[in-house]
Amino acid sequence: MVGSILAYAAAGVAGLALLAWRFRSTPRTYGSAGWLSVFDAFRYGLFRKRGLMVGDWTGLLPVHYDGTHAITYGAAGSGKGTTVIIPNLLHYRFIFLNDPGGENAAVAIRQWRKRGFAVYAINPFGMHRGKPWELPSHAFNPFDFLDPASETFAADAKLCAEILTPRSGRENGSAKYFIDRAQTWKHASIVHIKTTEPRDRQNPGTMYDHVHLDVAGWKKLLAAMKANPACGGFVRSVAIDMERMEKQASEEFSAVLSTVQQNLEWIAEPKARAAVSRSDVDFSALKGLRKQKGAVIAVILPLQYKETHKAIPRLAMQSAVWEMERGTLAREKVLFEIDEAASLGRIESLPQWLAELRKYRVQWSLQFQNVAQPKYLYEKEWQTFQGNAGLKRFIGVRDPETAKEVEVYCGRCTITVRSRSSGGGFTLSETGRELVMLDEVLRWADTEMIAFIDNLYPLRLNKTPYWNRPEFAGRYHRNPYYGKERGAEFGTGARVLWGRLVYLAAWWLTPHPMAALLILWFVILFAVAHVRGS
Repeated sequence: MVGSILAYAAAGVAGLALLAWRFRSTPRTYGSAGWLSVFDAFRYGLFRKRGLMVGDWTGLLPVHYDGTHAITYGAAGSGKGTTVIIPNLLHYRFIFLNDPGGENAAVAIRQWRKRGFAVYAINPFGMHRGKPWELPSHAFNPFDFLDPASETFAADAKLCAEILTPRSGRENGSAKYFIDRAQTWKHASIVHIKTTEPRDRQNPGTMYDHVHLDVAGWKKLLAAMKANPACGGFVRSVAIDMERMEKQASEEFSAVLSTVQQNLEWIAEPKARAAVSRSDVDFSALKGLRKQKGAVIAVILPLQYKETHKAIPRLAMQSAVWEMERGTLAREKVLFEIDEAASLGRIESLPQWLAELRKYRVQWSLQFQNVAQPKYLYEKEWQTFQGNAGLKRFIGVRDPETAKEVEVYCGRCTITVRSRSSGGGFTLSETGRELVMLDEVLRWADTEMIAFIDNLYPLRLNKTPYWNRPEFAGRYHRNPYYGKERGAEFGTGARVLWGRLVYLAAWWLTPHPMAALLILWFVILFAVAHVRGS
């Protein structure tokens, strides 16, 4: 009898606790900011296993985002690779990857091979060629995407010249003038190469050769360009302009030519030149139109060359975008995972790509160390840049500027303050404060991140490294920069169970909480009666 009463009482307390959890509310007088509830997350579909893996709600309950693009901010060593990049490389089927250092591709290639993906690695310096990784080395010729018979030939050649012109975003005055003139020369040079050179010389290496000719060779080149009628005489006019500049303003000519030479200096490295002089990378594989199981194109450079040879990933990215924009749409979403995005410099077309490429089933995931990097590169455009990313993650924030950005995004909330009155009692009042303050962001736990998804309340999520996810067990190689392969840590099973229990509670209570509690009550009563009867 006593046992039954206790069981009924426990059932009632459990029901009331669940009801209070489901309907708890916060005051909004001085601000309505707050953390996203698990019920809203469930209603928004964040627990469906589609799209980018963001982080874990609690335990091992992954949150996914299947909307627009993503930007992640995290200082060096904050876990972007282990908790953000690699889990998604193991999850997606069609991927373009910029991977300075090559560790992400080296870890994930075991999964790609196991699943039968087509794997292309633009890996000019042969990183991680040994076992167990055995990364391949492929090459691509960006000029192969240019067709002189196309109506957009001149415009496409200009885009290629733009990609070959690195900018900081802060050039002005004479510096900007010389860079612009150098870009115009490269534009004309590309058109000339594609319309006059034999096929085996239609590559960036030939452009490098042209700007390092001797005096006689240079005069011969200008004469050939002046005789080239391509693109409505564009090549001819640029050649005449350069010839006039050489005769009448030799210092200006030297500055422009020197700028072109500096921009193409990376081609002097034979391995880099070979990587952009032939094509054995099938960019169309990213679309999955031939019913491939999956396809990956990874651009891998040693860390010490990620700045000096950034033209290679820039050209590869432009080639991949061209392929995505042309012809038939991709079969499913293609992840463009761009690690160390700031090392690529300012890419003039990137804000436009973020705004428009979603319709071509491209999902960008850009990694920066702090907000200062895109602010510096894109200046006034950076807010548009931010606005086109439906997912923003902040991981391991260590500078005040980025912390302030988090504080602003989180907004202000209303809190209740208890004060002692003059009569010795207590009074309750409301006031406003930031949901998280700058100093709190800087002291944030290393195991957590803050994420912002579309117009939802912010999410406070756990960071889970790929080796602690049971679904990836046996599907990755050890990191080449660490000597020991890592496996799941103690307690992973309990975290999985806890995550499933929270998901079950959210599933039960989100649609119709009162009906769910009523059903739960009858289930408990039935269970108690069954126990008593037995």
